[in-house]
Amino acid sequence: MRGLTHLLSRTMGKMMLSVRSDDTKLYIEGLYEPSSLMMFKRLLSGEQQKLTEPKDLDLTGLVGSDSGLIAVLLAFQRVANEKGWSVCLINANAGIKGLITLGQLEDFFVLHDSQ
Repeated sequence: MRGLTHLLSRTMGKMMLSVRSDDTKLYIEGLYEPSSLMMFKRLLSGEQQKLTEPKDLDLTGLVGSDSGLIAVLLAFQRVANEKGWSVCLINANAGIKGLITLGQLEDFFVLHDSQ
């Protein structure tokens, strides 16, 4: 696949976190664990630096959440805002939605649920 980048490969039977890209979206997939936070931050930041146009973040395949993950998503959103881009979080899981609500960050993120 075009733009396929892996943060971590399949380890001990678990699909670890990865990011892949197509023309309109960055897909964040796999198991998020706090121990992968800094590597994930570098990966997503690196992907964002390559962008010449906005891309939504599709979180359909993402399992897990914590405040560190929200901080990385918020940093991605801030850079997009600086460029005048609108970015949507597609199919965020209940944990991500709950942390966004708890942190009163609803005004910073556009959430979209699709089938």
